[in-house]
Amino acid sequence: MANVHALTLPMTTRRLHIRDYVVGDAPTVFGYVNDAAYWQFQRNEPPTGQQIDTLIKWVVNEQATTPRLAYFLAATRKDTGEVVGEAVLKITNPNDRQGELGFGVAPRFWKQGYGSEITAAILEAGFSQLKLHRISGQCSAENKGAMRIMQKAGMAREGLLREVSFARGKWWSTVIYGVLEHEYAKIRNAQKG
Repeated sequence: MANVHALTLPMTTRRLHIRDYVVGDAPTVFGYVNDAAYWQFQRNEPPTGQQIDTLIKWVVNEQATTPRLAYFLAATRKDTGEVVGEAVLKITNPNDRQGELGFGVAPRFWKQGYGSEITAAILEAGFSQLKLHRISGQCSAENKGAMRIMQKAGMAREGLLREVSFARGKWWSTVIYGVLEHEYAKIRNAQKG
C-alpha cells in the first residue's frame, strides 16, 4: 500500500471547526437526519436513534484505524459549537491517490453557505494534506443543491449513472463530479490572485 498521509484535525474555516465525531454527538445528528427535508435525496429510509448511536460509535472506533482511510467528521459552528452538518473524506484507492468526499447540512442551516464551506475545506485537506490526485463526489441526480456546491468548488460533472438503484419505491440516478490535483491548484491560485 502507498504511503498514506493523515489529516490534521480539527480543520478550521471562516465559520466552522471540522472535527472528529464524539459519542455525545449522536442525539444532535439524529435530530437533523430524521428531518424529512434532509432525507429527501437519500436512497435509504431515515435511520432510527439506535442506528445513529451505533453509527457514531462505529465512526469513533474507526478514528483509531491505522492507516486511516476514512474521515467522518462533524462540522460545528465556531461561535456556538453547534453541529451544523458533516464532512466525509475517504481514501478509496491509496496507490492511485484517489478520494471521495461527502457533505451534509442540517436543513435549518441550508442556504447559508455551510455546504460550500465544508466542501472547500475537504478539498483543501484532501489535496494539501492527504496528497490525493483526484477527489470525486456523487449525489442523487435530483439534488440540485449538492450539484451546485460541487460545481462552485470547481468540480467537473463526470457522468450520470442512470437508474443505478431501486429504493423507497423508485429508481435513483446518481451524478458524479470530480476534480484533479492540477485543476484544484489552478482554482486555488486564481482565488489567491
